[in-house]
Amino acid sequence: MRYAQYIIGTALMWAVVACSSGPSQQFIQQVSSELNDLKGVTEKLNALKGEVANLQDPFAGLKGELGKVWTDKVEKDKELAEKVSQLTEQAKQLTEQVTSLEGQLNSALSEAQSFVDGLATQQKKEEELKTDWEAIKGKVSGVAGQVEQLSQQLAQLKQEVQAHSEAIKSKYAPKK
Repeated sequence: MRYAQYIIGTALMWAVVACSSGPSQQFIQQVSSELNDLKGVTEKLNALKGEVANLQDPFAGLKGELGKVWTDKVEKDKELAEKVSQLTEQAKQLTEQVTSLEGQLNSALSEAQSFVDGLATQQKKEEELKTDWEAIKGKVSGVAGQVEQLSQQLAQLKQEVQAHSEAIKSKYAPKK
């Protein structure tokens, strides 16, 4: 009789474990690994943030180099001054976009981290969890795409600032 109870008890335990609806350990490890990969976007955004910060006053070095010539001539040259103002405004807008993107990324990564932290206690089926995870990854990937776009905009802005600086130097820098 005890032997039969033992067999039935073991069979019931096996059935409970086999039919549990939570995610597999392999799925949890895969999602954790993917989360670590997604966190790499933070490094790219921080690098972009640093580069954008260097462009806050894109003509500061040139102003220092030209000194009084800057205020006497460059600021009074309507065309050059307008372009300086335009490029400075673009740098400010880029900074605002990076700041906004940083908030979006932090939010998306926080959601992803919460998802991973709660995976072990989930009662949903793995297929449902995969769908949820793909949606969260999509948010982070969307931000990563925007980081890439801003990087391209930054590169273009740097080229424009460099070209305009050269134009100002060629026109107003002291000839050596």
